[in-house]
Amino acid sequence: MKSELENSHILQKADSLICRLLLVEDDPVAQDVTKLFLKNTCEVEIAKDGYEALQKVNSSRYDAILMDINLGSGMNGIESVKKIREVAGYETTPIVALTAYAMKGDKENFLAAGCTHYLSKPFDKKSLIELIKQIFFGDDLQEFV
Repeated sequence: MKSELENSHILQKADSLICRLLLVEDDPVAQDVTKLFLKNTCEVEIAKDGYEALQKVNSSRYDAILMDINLGSGMNGIESVKKIREVAGYETTPIVALTAYAMKGDKENFLAAGCTHYLSKPFDKKSLIELIKQIFFGDDLQEFV
């Protein structure tokens, strides 16, 4: 559980954004929906593929990363996670696997590959917000407004 002091850079006041996220997603509709769900909660930047995600993490700091696993051609989400983990400052950054892969064992494989959390698609706003709350506040949800 993080103390209020540890969360001060994330939650300034009740009407402010709680975090800065990088959404790695190749589908424009999924990008728009996720940004809409997180409106007034998190600042969301988009990377359309793993290569763009690596460029962004090398030039900016994000509180967490939402990673689509199937990014089409090129580097997939798991490969991207492994490379992001090699970037200084991102060794323990929360990375959420957002994926339609929901077969038995998929979640465990994504967590073993470096993701810290998992959310299967399609997800709803409530599920995403609850996960963000858990990531940043654990059981101390009264700090989150």
